[in-house]
Amino acid sequence: MNNYKIKKPISYYNQAYNSIKEMIFNGIFKPGDRIYESKLAEQFQVSRSPIREAIRSLEKDGLLCIDDKSRTTVYKPTIKDIEDIYECRRALESMAARLTTIRASGDELKKIENVLLEVKENIEHFDDNVTKAIILLNSQFHNLILHFSQNDRLQKQSNDLKLLTYFYRSIDVYENKRNRDIFEHHLKIFHFIKQRDAEKAARVMDEHIASDLKHLKNILKMNMD
Repeated sequence: MNNYKIKKPISYYNQAYNSIKEMIFNGIFKPGDRIYESKLAEQFQVSRSPIREAIRSLEKDGLLCIDDKSRTTVYKPTIKDIEDIYECRRALESMAARLTTIRASGDELKKIENVLLEVKENIEHFDDNVTKAIILLNSQFHNLILHFSQNDRLQKQSNDLKLLTYFYRSIDVYENKRNRDIFEHHLKIFHFIKQRDAEKAARVMDEHIASDLKHLKNILKMNMD
């Protein structure tokens, strides 16, 4: 818990926001856990005002929920939520893959390739310490494709889903076989982007996200049993 202490020279709100977010992603706060302003204020050694502001922002991001009795809890995913979000991702990111295939420069393609090379190195030297690095790199792979699509509206709609998507990645099971499966999917997507085959890049991206959805639903169903 000491890793999440607030450092006073920086904005209290930003520190509170980032600390609570990381505590959720790292499993310190688990889905359904109650969040108390007073306890966080005491832990971070700040007033309740920046905590309250951070909680409101995290509610807008979808990571926290506030009920009609003003009780704050960590977002608890449901099968319906995951299906809704991943349906949006399939549409948006398939289009992004298609546009990036058409529009990305050679230098931009090299940036995507470098991310894949980093993932490969982490997989080859896999242990529990590199799991977070792999999640971040997998997110970067998708984010670069979205960015290089050069479609600001598409990126904005995807950004609305970004934190919950990362949250879902953080609750996935990352044994090395799973890492290798994701890596192979990403390699296949990149292959068609590099070959400038927009239709195949879009199709494989859609298949990849559909596969992720199936995997996450299985995890959630096992946790419900």
